[in-house]
Amino acid sequence: MNRELIKKHETSLLGAMSGVGECQEVLSRLDRQWTRATLTGKINCSRIAQTLIDFIITTQENFAVLQQDLVDTLVLENTQKVVLEIAAVAQVAIDILKRNLFERTADVGFLATDDDIVRFLGNSETDDEARARIERRLGEYRDKYTVYDEIIVCDRRGRVRAHLDRDNPVTASADPLLAETLAAASYVETYRESDLAPGRGDALVYSQAVKDPASGAALGVLCLFFDFAGEMEGIFDNLRASSEDSIILILDAGGRAIASSDPAKAPVGRTYRMSLRDDFTMVALGGDAYLAKTLATKGYQGFFGLPWYGQVLKRVATAFQNGTHGHGLDEATIRRNAIFSGRLVKVEEASENVLSDLELVVQNGEIMAAKKSVQADASEKVEAQALPHVLNEVKKIGDQVQQVFQTSTGGLLKLVTSSRLHDVRFLAALAIDIMDRNLYERANDCRWWALTSEFRRMLERERLSEEDRGRMREILAYINSLYTVYTNLFVYDREGVILACSNPDEHRQEGRRLADRYVAETLALCDSQRYRVSNFEATDLYEERGRARPTYIYSASITSLAGGGAVLGGIGIVFDSEPQFLSMLHDALPRDGGGNILDGSEGMFVDARGMVIASTNPDHAPGDTVDLAGVFCQLACGQATSHLVADGDRLYAVGCAHSAGYREYKRDGTYANDLLSVIKVRI
Repeated sequence: MNRELIKKHETSLLGAMSGVGECQEVLSRLDRQWTRATLTGKINCSRIAQTLIDFIITTQENFAVLQQDLVDTLVLENTQKVVLEIAAVAQVAIDILKRNLFERTADVGFLATDDDIVRFLGNSETDDEARARIERRLGEYRDKYTVYDEIIVCDRRGRVRAHLDRDNPVTASADPLLAETLAAASYVETYRESDLAPGRGDALVYSQAVKDPASGAALGVLCLFFDFAGEMEGIFDNLRASSEDSIILILDAGGRAIASSDPAKAPVGRTYRMSLRDDFTMVALGGDAYLAKTLATKGYQGFFGLPWYGQVLKRVATAFQNGTHGHGLDEATIRRNAIFSGRLVKVEEASENVLSDLELVVQNGEIMAAKKSVQADASEKVEAQALPHVLNEVKKIGDQVQQVFQTSTGGLLKLVTSSRLHDVRFLAALAIDIMDRNLYERANDCRWWALTSEFRRMLERERLSEEDRGRMREILAYINSLYTVYTNLFVYDREGVILACSNPDEHRQEGRRLADRYVAETLALCDSQRYRVSNFEATDLYEERGRARPTYIYSASITSLAGGGAVLGGIGIVFDSEPQFLSMLHDALPRDGGGNILDGSEGMFVDARGMVIASTNPDHAPGDTVDLAGVFCQLACGQATSHLVADGDRLYAVGCAHSAGYREYKRDGTYANDLLSVIKVRI
């Protein structure tokens, strides 16, 4: 933390730290009392105790330096605590958004090659029946990927050939994004007003050219309109509870707010100061001062997207009014075992050393006064009788100063500890939310890919030719190249026999009959909105060096194009759980001001029985079982908690959160999977 930056804003910061202000007042009062006592000693005892008095004056000066160090430490630690809290929220806000948007780039890349859309645009004229048919298909897509509020298919000239939102009056577009998309090698990401959605303000659009697969000629443009407002509302709702009295913003490259958790106080469209290189900045808002932290995304799978930033503003006047968040904290245990307590009590220990010297001086002075009382002349005897009163007053003041030091540092130790407990609870909730959001996409993917028309036509045939198998592999491989979170995608027939795989290393699986329960259950589904998921268990469909590893396999049935819901087979998608879950956990672990994961931090996903799904601690492998504290097991959906846990001479803050699902995923009764995230941080 930059001390010069804190000094620059010290007046505003101190004004909001009532505890630190009270400490200053008490120390100033005691310093005045010390000065009066010393002055009394100089007047009444200078002949016999000038050396002692000089030492007492020097000790007072040393204490004054330590008092300033104490105040500086209190201001630094309080400020750092708040900045780290808001920095965590700012980072999460932008990174969760970018994780979601990464999935959109894959979506538009795949849907732009959809055979039905390609053939639809290949016909220069469109009748009402063809348009209705393609709009039903687009509607099926939106029903699965509920993050889109509009999908538009345009031809090369900008004519809208089909779209979903009946309240959108668009019939043609002259938006430059169409020409840009037709010229682009892949997708284009755009956020601004567009005549594709007239009167709706800024829209986040993912567009890609639809091309003739034979000639490569562009036929038109597919545009997916992301529900940006709805997504940000969900992100803000999750984060507000963990960052009270704060405003969360998403800023564009120029610092203009494009989303705000509190539009009344921090309106969208306004430009905010970012100061990306500073530990924090001060922002005036509605007549109040706010501590602000702005961070860029860390990216996801190499995707960074548009240059947007997360910013959190916390009102200075209330930023430091923190309690212990309902935790009963043992100060002695914290002092003994917490690794951070060393730097916080450094000033206290220095004051104890000075006070020890002062006590020694007082003792020597009392001895000298006793001797002078019987051996000295009459005037010295008077001074010798006065000296003990002065020394006792100084000692009493010194004890009171020391008590202030201990109380202040003790309070700060509790404050930082409670902050860590708050942090791990927030981070545990974040980790499980990231997991739910990610697996929501997996449920969408398998259901949509099961509707691939070419798969359905091939499976209608009595026998799959080698040419068909090659084409099926080609489609699967293309999908897998866009959606890199899978190690393999495979299609199986109504007997559960694998017909084709996306991964060439898995072609050996073709011809194998699957007897797993999720396959049998999938083959019984005729509803395109339904899917099944395997248990998290070791499978040779997710091998590494011949070792079966546990993962989730999402599966959906492939049904006949003829209607009636006749099941022809299914598609299975093998989630690359090991690196993906570890990435989620690493994204949720606490970091220092330099962005590095704090030493002694670890995270894990577990099921309700304590079986490990993933862990950053190599001592806990996926599939192992760990003993969860009973209170963690009793959490209901969406609940989170945190506790201090002692492990030998080490002290940890441990947070745990129970999965709550995302959008309709794990909330509509289709799929139940009780999972917990645990974040453990040494303090």
